[in-house]
Amino acid sequence: MKLIETIKKSLTLLFFISMMTTYGQTVTTTLEATIRDISEVKIGFNRRSNPGSWWTDGSFINLVAEMNPDVVRYPAGTQANYWNWNTGQFIENTDKVWGNKEVVTIPTFINALPNRTKTVYVVNIARPTPATGADVNASEAILKSDATLNLKITDMLNAINAFSQAGKLPYAIELGNEFYFGNIESGIFQIQEVDNNGTTEYYSGWDQANNAPFQSSSKQDATDITALFYLEQAKVIVNAIKMQYPNMKFALCTTKSGNGNSARERWNSTIFDNLQNNPEFTNLSNDIDAVTQHHYLNDSYGVQTVITNNTEAKVAIAEGIQYPVDKQADYNLVPHNYKIWYTEYGEVKEIAEETWASGLRYAALVYSWLNRGDKVEQLHYHHISDDNVVQVGSPMQLAPIGIAQKLIAQALVDMTEMQNINFTTNPISVNGVESLFGYKFKNAEKETLLIINISDTDFTDVQIDNLFTYTGTQNLTQYHSTQPYVFGVAEGDANIISTDATIFNTFNARRFSINVVEVENILSINDIDEHSVAMYPNPVTDILTIDSNAMLQHICVYSINGAKVFTTEKVNNNTIDLSALTSGMYILKIETNKGSVFKKLIKI
Repeated sequence: MKLIETIKKSLTLLFFISMMTTYGQTVTTTLEATIRDISEVKIGFNRRSNPGSWWTDGSFINLVAEMNPDVVRYPAGTQANYWNWNTGQFIENTDKVWGNKEVVTIPTFINALPNRTKTVYVVNIARPTPATGADVNASEAILKSDATLNLKITDMLNAINAFSQAGKLPYAIELGNEFYFGNIESGIFQIQEVDNNGTTEYYSGWDQANNAPFQSSSKQDATDITALFYLEQAKVIVNAIKMQYPNMKFALCTTKSGNGNSARERWNSTIFDNLQNNPEFTNLSNDIDAVTQHHYLNDSYGVQTVITNNTEAKVAIAEGIQYPVDKQADYNLVPHNYKIWYTEYGEVKEIAEETWASGLRYAALVYSWLNRGDKVEQLHYHHISDDNVVQVGSPMQLAPIGIAQKLIAQALVDMTEMQNINFTTNPISVNGVESLFGYKFKNAEKETLLIINISDTDFTDVQIDNLFTYTGTQNLTQYHSTQPYVFGVAEGDANIISTDATIFNTFNARRFSINVVEVENILSINDIDEHSVAMYPNPVTDILTIDSNAMLQHICVYSINGAKVFTTEKVNNNTIDLSALTSGMYILKIETNKGSVFKKLIKI
């Protein structure tokens, strides 16, 4: 009996091991044929003022440099509609109370950013600042007048000049925030609802002929009017700023879809219909580069239970892939002549706060948003001082989303091309969502892979050598966790395991991991001054002469794609015979006792 029980236990163990090693086989990969130009794609954050000190804290500034965002939005979203750029806080005497939030002026903001990080400035169209001389609580006629608009434009230009004096002209201007709601935060674009003997009347926009707002019988009709009023204001603002800053980019305020017949749909239809068909807005249509959308995983989307185990973590992470897929219609509604800037996106239902799952879900969101199509140009996570991005302390530490952003920047910064990676072995993680997702990025100096594993399975042999055209060393940076549901984790905690390693052609995509593989273009790196080595004739038919003050040691010839086609360990009389090469363009790596240099050569 004991022997039988032993055999049964052994068989059970063997079955379990076989299940665990199902994906220990090689996972082959291919690249999609489509190569996307991403030279203008920007990944970054929305900023906002919180209690405490952030933008003057040295540890926070260091973390911003580590995350290396392409772009940061200033001053924020809703806060922009109340912003006084001169003081770095809200305009006084409004419905918003400043409290103990951090004051952040333009110079303070700019000084905290990495040199390469660009800014999107959300101008305050909703309300006049004190510098305009107009009272924020003046009559509706004054606040909506052309005279006040001109005062606000002067104030906007002064703000842009303040950016310039601080050393960083805004990359783009975003024309206000979320006016489609028509609420009090919308300022002059608010839709007033008045009860008239049991009948609700709606007032919006401005009827100059009657010196009064237009009256409507529904909020949808009132939204049409306020959207048109917004376009009229935007037209004047863009024209004035373009006169001084002709290369400035602009983004209009639009929205994701609603329930099919909501104010959101009416706002969008009014904006797009007038841009495409109304001659009054022809110039504005030509001057606008992008439109904005805001998306949040909230209490009306997906699961609402706080994660406590790996199974629940998989569900939360997979929503990062699935949500943008579910919002493809919002991508499609934007005309193809405009880019989409997702200037706010994130998660507000708080089911995975300060867990590695939140970081992996962030990476999944970035991947999936980019995968919607080439209209996607900017992604601003909301917000950079969120607890999931930076853990408060002395010093502050990168929280899971901050770590994920650091890895995404490592893979994507300054890249010009992107291709999707296909995985031949890619089982479902949960709810119909696969396990592995990835992109290859490339520029003239290096190629990188960003591969995420959102499942609880280790893929121990993922093939990557076929994805590279450059022949340098393959360097892997990997972050993963075996318990991504643990709360309160940050960089350096034992729960988040990091690895830096040199790999060769394959790697282990661990469960719940973000992986970056980098390969430098060895044909673009010189150790010595290229002018210290000369070669002739070029073009060459057979014998090539190489002149150098240093001692020639070794010469390799590479095809233009990086494949080694010829090598010599000894150089006689400073010449090499290249007659065996076929005609074409080549790269020579010339090694001397003082270093290496690369030279282009034409063989005829």
